[in-house]
Amino acid sequence: MSPRPRKSRNMGDPPRIQGFIPVGNIVSRDREPVIILYEEWEAFRLVDYNSLSHLEAARQMGISRPTLTRIYDQVRKKLAQAMVEGREIRIEGGYVGFHGDWYRCKNCNEVFSLEPGAEKKCPRCGSEDLIHLNETVRNWQRKRGHGRWRGMAVGYCVCPACGTKVDHEPGRPCNTYVCPNCGETMIRQ
Repeated sequence: MSPRPRKSRNMGDPPRIQGFIPVGNIVSRDREPVIILYEEWEAFRLVDYNSLSHLEAARQMGISRPTLTRIYDQVRKKLAQAMVEGREIRIEGGYVGFHGDWYRCKNCNEVFSLEPGAEKKCPRCGSEDLIHLNETVRNWQRKRGHGRWRGMAVGYCVCPACGTKVDHEPGRPCNTYVCPNCGETMIRQ
């Protein structure tokens, strides 16, 4: 019997940073970095930075309170391990769905979202050398065997009027989505 597929967690904005590198005598460059998943980052941000209760944070992420508590406990243990052992922290991957399309500029590391139809350029430095964060999360999921067959979003639903994209949920037809920008019925890409 296979385990129940993970539900994609809602995430407002991606982290503005990609991780941390420790400073000091015990820095262990030969050790693997501690990987913080996007949903762990979001749980940590909502509970510790925004001071939300576990119930409020769980509602924002679209998950149950016990699931939020498990995710929060995982990130705290990972952060403690990284601090005590002097290990690098990287923030990447996970089981999240962003609101809109998010990009990171390879030139200046700015994280931003673009309006539908906007030119794909960094608003800070004007570079067109961008990383599409939505795609990096999907690629991370696919590398680990998660995707269409595991209940994760694969592909997009697109608004034919303005071009807005949202992650497609398997089992939910795109024509049941309404474009958040113009109200048109969406279609499958």
